[in-house]
Amino acid sequence: MTLDPYDYLRIQTQMDFQCQRCGHCCQVADPIDLYPKDIRRLASFFNISEEEAIEEYTIPHPSETDLLAFKATAPCRFYDDAEKGCKIYQARPMVCRCSPFLSPSQIGLEGVEIYEDCPASEESYKRIKIDLDILLIPNAKTQKKLEKALAKMMQIE
Repeated sequence: MTLDPYDYLRIQTQMDFQCQRCGHCCQVADPIDLYPKDIRRLASFFNISEEEAIEEYTIPHPSETDLLAFKATAPCRFYDDAEKGCKIYQARPMVCRCSPFLSPSQIGLEGVEIYEDCPASEESYKRIKIDLDILLIPNAKTQKKLEKALAKMMQIE
């Protein structure tokens, strides 16, 4: 995967991101994309087969023929408002792991999308404004570190 300067900026911003567990993203995301690795994680988490996980928790994705989506979103059925957290945090989908700065739709775009309804996203934006020049031009060592962090977040490796 070829990364551009804004991708490195997004990775660093995501690494620095401090979720405040407000649950806004969990309440408005629709659809919540599910990749094959997500299905395997869900099946393992619930100790069921992948086929059972697909039947119980997914629907065909409304716009991506090669993906599935959670059945119940907006709000996500796994967000616990009382606890302010995800009931399946260890098995949460890749798009949740990479939110808000590394959603698949942002990779390769020039710029960074800031979610105005996310208080932690706003805090991250303040750092971007201060350190933009440094963040856009990471040295080779930092690039490697960021690429490794991206692979881990996206569960590519």
